[in-house]
Amino acid sequence: MYATIGKDVPTGAGWTFEPKYYGIRTHAFVSSTSERLMTRNGKDKEAQFPEVVDALRALGRKIKRPAVLDGEVVALQRNRAGKFQALQGRFHLKGAADIAHAARESPAAIFVFDVLADGAEKLTVQPWTARRARLERLLRDAPPGVRLSESSPNGGRMINRARRGGWEGVIAKRSTSTYLPGARSRDWLKLKLQHRAEFVIGGFTEPRRTRPFLGAILLGYIDSQGHLRYVGHTGGGFNRESLRETYELLKSLEQPASPFAETPRTNERPHWVRPKVVVEVKFSEWTSDGRLRQPIFLGVRDDKDARDVHLESESIQRVAKRPPALPNASTSSTQRAAARPPARLRRERL
Repeated sequence: MYATIGKDVPTGAGWTFEPKYYGIRTHAFVSSTSERLMTRNGKDKEAQFPEVVDALRALGRKIKRPAVLDGEVVALQRNRAGKFQALQGRFHLKGAADIAHAARESPAAIFVFDVLADGAEKLTVQPWTARRARLERLLRDAPPGVRLSESSPNGGRMINRARRGGWEGVIAKRSTSTYLPGARSRDWLKLKLQHRAEFVIGGFTEPRRTRPFLGAILLGYIDSQGHLRYVGHTGGGFNRESLRETYELLKSLEQPASPFAETPRTNERPHWVRPKVVVEVKFSEWTSDGRLRQPIFLGVRDDKDARDVHLESESIQRVAKRPPALPNASTSSTQRAAARPPARLRRERL
């Protein structure tokens, strides 16, 4: 089940509020003899997060029955939920020894916010309040790697904590709502406090001077007609290792033609790639001509498919210009944005 962008904090009884974690959305399937950890796009994350799998295995032995959990795998920093960048080093590790070392040095946990099945009982048709009560009982005295997500009926207090703590945002959930697998519902609202979003890489530029591997990545989103729409570029937020990893990932996807509906002009030589790689980016605001201002690369999102990356509308960010309504922007699950791109593409300095 997915959240819709919320433009106001819901008030009154009947809502609960949860932190929006910097993590990877996963379903955990546990039993007394086995466990699986799967992303929304069907990728198995057991090898990357063995400490989480060990914790789920211990939970299955404790409860002695199968269960299906919904949550986020999150990096731990000072034993609390940390930033998404802390997970990035785990994505490209291959060797068992390197993965085991990373699990010890930079551990992760799964923060669970819903339960879809408990034993033979399917819980998706029950209201959130009933599922939450069942989840609290299920995770009582759970291993440290399996944590119960925080929830509060006080939205204003949760939003204030989120602002003070620099969280990305808060998720508001209607307490009477059932769980709708695969659906995007207004019973779950994503209240974003920062400008952060996923975009698809359509190309990269040659590096300048002593910078290795690549200069900037060229970003876009998929509109309702399936076209890749350009929104800007960024070379910020990388270190040498992430530059190398991103370059190697993109090099294998190179193609001769631009995948963008309107080809951006670049000062440095561009390399076009098949639009397969999704990255998360933070930025200060949208410009009037439909570009990201001061975008910074945060990391690759291999848990999301490029075809699902659409343009999101504004939420409750403090100082924000509404994202421009670029041609054919999706108006269904991701809402409509609100301005128009320039008649002619300005020259970008990449």
